[in-house]
Amino acid sequence: MNLKFVPVIEEQMSVNFTGKVNLLSPFNHQYLGHLLFKDGKIIDVKYQHLSGLRAFFQLGIREHNLEKHMYVVEPEVVSEEEQRIHYPFSVLQTKLEKQIKLYEIVHRQRPPQNVKIIVNAASIGSDFECTPEEFKVLSTLTEVNDVNDIYEICPLLEHEVTSALINLRKKGVLKIVGRK
Repeated sequence: MNLKFVPVIEEQMSVNFTGKVNLLSPFNHQYLGHLLFKDGKIIDVKYQHLSGLRAFFQLGIREHNLEKHMYVVEPEVVSEEEQRIHYPFSVLQTKLEKQIKLYEIVHRQRPPQNVKIIVNAASIGSDFECTPEEFKVLSTLTEVNDVNDIYEICPLLEHEVTSALINLRKKGVLKIVGRK
């Protein structure tokens, strides 16, 4: 796995860094998130609308897809209360590899960007069962119906949203209502 942020993390680990490594867009230098370190260990990640492990995985998946980021190291005081990640980096890498494999399985099944999706409420009865991921997607669909907005707002990884959409469509709970 050849990800650009791995050497950045390893370098900060080697010097027992405490602070943030800010993630910026290389095109307009817009802030996208950060990696938070305490004594050379990753203790939190914020990326796009996600935090913790999900943010770390999303960042890794984006870099796997050759999305580029700029890294700006910013030393600062970090408290123990900010810790959301409790795994060593080697375990994070193993977990990230699994997430990338899951992403690779479903990423081609992502719906087109110009499609609108709504919930078919008539198909949801008292015996309807759904996974926590499907519930989060359904909750997101109460706010937005454009595919891009669903992926942007839903607090799941991209492949989890895609899988949930596929499963909900198979259950007859979703309707494609048109294109933008």
